[in-house]
Amino acid sequence: MVVSIARRARLVVAKIASSPIVHPRNEEDANARFLCLNTAVTGVSTGGIVAFLPVFLARIGANPTLMSWVTSAPALVASCFLIPGAIVAERSRNQVRVRVIAAQMVRWSFLICALLPFLVRDNGLLAITLLIVWTAKTLPDAVAIPAWTSVMARAISPRRRAQLNGTRWALLSLVTAISSVVFGWLLDHIAFPYNYQLVFFISFALAMLDPYFFSRIRLPEVAAPPTEPQDSLLKRAATYVGPVFRHKPFVLFLMATTLYRVALNMPAPLFTLFWVNELRAPDTLIGLRGTVGYAALMVGYTFWGNKANKFGHRKMLFISAIGVGLYAIMTALSPSAIWLLPAAVVWGSMAAGIDLGLFDLMLECCPGERQPLFAAFWSLAANLAVFIGPLIGARISGVTSLPTALIVAGLAQIVTTVGFFALPKDA
Repeated sequence: MVVSIARRARLVVAKIASSPIVHPRNEEDANARFLCLNTAVTGVSTGGIVAFLPVFLARIGANPTLMSWVTSAPALVASCFLIPGAIVAERSRNQVRVRVIAAQMVRWSFLICALLPFLVRDNGLLAITLLIVWTAKTLPDAVAIPAWTSVMARAISPRRRAQLNGTRWALLSLVTAISSVVFGWLLDHIAFPYNYQLVFFISFALAMLDPYFFSRIRLPEVAAPPTEPQDSLLKRAATYVGPVFRHKPFVLFLMATTLYRVALNMPAPLFTLFWVNELRAPDTLIGLRGTVGYAALMVGYTFWGNKANKFGHRKMLFISAIGVGLYAIMTALSPSAIWLLPAAVVWGSMAAGIDLGLFDLMLECCPGERQPLFAAFWSLAANLAVFIGPLIGARISGVTSLPTALIVAGLAQIVTTVGFFALPKDA
């Protein structure tokens, strides 16, 4: 397995090194290069502050309810502001600049998280303050996400977009895997809490390269749509999303997958608490677990991407969803922290199939001319599930225990795959 992962990592690096991304021949190639660089530095913060902020909260005594809000609160804010954010982004002539400004605001929140433990000494108050900062960064993110989507659609032609996204996702997994193990080792070799503050600061410093690389993307400016002062923002939002509810295949897709998405997010706040409080896992092992998981994710994207047409997207989604459900159960039954590593392999290899299956089936259920709108609404529905699921998981753990709640969440994921029978057999 290790040899296979190393070989695939070398293939990804070799492919990138010989591609037009490294030696651009035209403006599209240059845009592809900056999108890959943008993705790579994002992987550092994904393996840094995104992965270890929940661990830090667990180590300062955060309870399951607060941990659930680390996931749920940003999802709730995103649900409320994603459509208005899309309208704001669409009405700008320079969407690269819009995304750069919004991304800079998001990244500054990383620095605030790094500095707060020096300013707030009470652990209970510190945990709540970190939660507020982490949630507030979702406001600029609600503008950054649709702006990024619009730029991606115009910066790269449809003929090479899928290939570039595959390269970007593999690169993201590779950088995140490396970052996770490096940061995990660092955390175990520097005194608490300065170790976490250093990880958060490094995440901030390198993440600020993200908007810099993104600003180098070149697009022709487009005229801003005419304003309609007679309509309120609420009315324009209602008009904007109206086609979603009139397209029956997409409504059916949401009905078939929403319950599963809720179940999928139920154990989100419980994993970190289980690793820290039940298994007493050191940060080095938690970082190594992230590395193994993201390496398996990279392999999974390659495997499922090649096998999707052979299996059919619905069958691939069934298999992967059951696998991720078993991951939660396997974690709950782990007798020691070292068992987190094989569990991470199960997660990475199966989560890739869920990502690809849900995304491709969503596109299959969308009218081609309105894909950006339907993708935005799909993201909104996903955020609602991310809001609800962790709160349910935290509640179950409160009345039972962390291992029991993980088992219940895993079983719920398996049971809710029954809705997939309503999905089309092939994308």
